[in-house]
Amino acid sequence: MSLLATLALAASGAASGAVLPHCSWDKPGVNPFMGDVVAAVDRYTDIPAPTRAKLKERMKKRDYDELVSIQRDGIKGNAQYGSEIRDMHFGANNVCKTVSRAKWSAKLEERGLVYCEDGQCILVPTVCRNVSRIDRMPARAAAPGGANSATGDSQAPLELEPTSAGPLAAPGSFAAGAGGGSDVAPLVPGSTFTSAGPSTPPLAFGPGGGANPIAPPGVPSLPPAPPPVVPEPGTWALLLAGLAALGFIARRRQH
Repeated sequence: MSLLATLALAASGAASGAVLPHCSWDKPGVNPFMGDVVAAVDRYTDIPAPTRAKLKERMKKRDYDELVSIQRDGIKGNAQYGSEIRDMHFGANNVCKTVSRAKWSAKLEERGLVYCEDGQCILVPTVCRNVSRIDRMPARAAAPGGANSATGDSQAPLELEPTSAGPLAAPGSFAAGAGGGSDVAPLVPGSTFTSAGPSTPPLAFGPGGGANPIAPPGVPSLPPAPPPVVPEPGTWALLLAGLAALGFIARRRQH
C-alpha cells in the first residue's frame, strides 16, 4: 500500500480491521497482508456461504484455477478477466474497497493465483498475499460454420498472399509448415483457393493450337505454340535421290 494509505490508517486510530474506500497499489510487496489468507474470504459477506466454503476449501489445498499475470492495465491468463481489483486485504486485516494501479510502469508485472467458484473469483498475488476479488468474463461461444461464418458462405475463396521467389519455401512459411519444398507447385496467377482445393482459370487456345491460361489484367499472355514444320521441295528431292541410289546398289548386288 502507499504511504498515504498508511498515514490515513494511523490518523483514524484503527490498528486493524479498517476499511478504506480507495487505495493506490504503488509498490507490490510493501505492507503485505499478515492475516489468514483462507479466513479472509469470510469478509466477503455478499458471496453466498456455500460458495465461500468451496473457495476456502480449494484455497487450503492450493487448488487454484490458474496462475495469472497482473499488469497495469489488465490481468492476463487463459481466461478473460476484468482489469479491476477490489476488496484487497493488506497489513493487519485491513481492506481497500477499490485499488488503483495507475502508478505502475508498463513493464511491471506480478503473478497471482486465481480461485473461481459459482462466478466468484478470488485473486491472491504471490508477492504479498493480498487477498482480493476480480471478475472473470464469460467465455465466448464459437460461431457455427467455421472460419468463414462471418461472411455467411463457407465456400467463399480464401485470399492467399503470393509465394516467395526461389526453389525452396521460406522457413516458417505456410508451404514449409505443410511439408512443401522444392517440389511445391507455384500458385497460378489469377487462381483462388477454396475449401475444396485450388482452382485455376480456364484455358484459352491460341492460333497455334497451344493452350495458355487466361492471364489477369496487366500480365502478358504466353506466346502461342509454333505451327508444324512442312518439308521443303528440296528435301523431298534429296530423299527420292537417296532411295533411287539404294535401289541401284541392291540390283547390282543381285547380278
